[in-house]
Amino acid sequence: MATERDITLSRADYLRILVHGTTAFELLRTGLDLGLFERLETDGGLDTAGCSAALGVAEQPARVLLLGLAGLRLIELREGRYHNTDLVRAKLLRASPRYLGALVDVQDRVINAAMGDLAESVRRGTNVGLRHLDGPGTTLYERLGAHPELQRIFYANMGDASRKSIVQFLDGYDLGAARRVLDLGGGDGSNSIALATRYPRLEATVFDQGSVVELAARRLTDPGLRQRVRFHAGDLFADELPGGHDTILVFHIFEIWSLERNVELLRRCHAALAEGGRCLVYNFVSDDAGTGPLSAGLLSPYFLTLASGEGMAYSAADMERAVLAAGFTKAERHDGFGFSHALVVGHR
Repeated sequence: MATERDITLSRADYLRILVHGTTAFELLRTGLDLGLFERLETDGGLDTAGCSAALGVAEQPARVLLLGLAGLRLIELREGRYHNTDLVRAKLLRASPRYLGALVDVQDRVINAAMGDLAESVRRGTNVGLRHLDGPGTTLYERLGAHPELQRIFYANMGDASRKSIVQFLDGYDLGAARRVLDLGGGDGSNSIALATRYPRLEATVFDQGSVVELAARRLTDPGLRQRVRFHAGDLFADELPGGHDTILVFHIFEIWSLERNVELLRRCHAALAEGGRCLVYNFVSDDAGTGPLSAGLLSPYFLTLASGEGMAYSAADMERAVLAAGFTKAERHDGFGFSHALVVGHR
């Protein structure tokens, strides 16, 4: 039985997945799109004819789909009936708290078309893949403003990722002394909402571009939280950062920019904080040697090819150096967070 911890592949099959990666993704996406995994779970497994009937497709294409998903070890055949593996139950059923549907959606609708331009992006050192999305601006985040549905899909995934990663942050770092938090690039407000929920005396300001904070403000309906979570539209590099905050969050935006631009952003954070303030940089990271993990290696081409043309999943050592270069007197590093995350705290 395949689980997320015991799937092993021969070298030949590993290469097959690399070469046929687009096909593997589409098999997974089609299984989700047709609701196959949900039907297998609710029906306690189905044979080929049962899958064909449940999905409303002919038996031959049903066989093609089942063969591919079984080969990928997402489903398995037992006594003539197909069943979900433990990995599917953990991450591909909608009822699971670790459901990855939002990630699959953003890969499908926003990211995958651009990744064919990776080679040219490497050659030119810029986000060539952005050509697939028309509109103003030189980053994905700007252009999404001209595509409301894609923007909704994108920030649904970002919010989902934030809600998963913020839990481990809250369990691993104490922000109880903070009173006013500025959440830079705060997206749909998931981080600020989680902080305000955990700390009843805390107030938070979500700072992001106008179309994004409009989405975030509509999402926040709790009247109590609305009094303590506010929204401020602006540009990270062009507009003055709101003052009066003792803590600034740089969550999941360090990886978007070059190290030079990150130092510039952190200098702006330093200037906006009073003496004794803190700037928290929390991101997906690579290891300090630059050899992994796989999640960092697969995430980084997105930043180069589509998002900004200049970022990547940096190491925690990179984050430390940037914090100190921006003028903070101390960089406090916290490793050991799950989801390949690390935290660096700059003290003013």
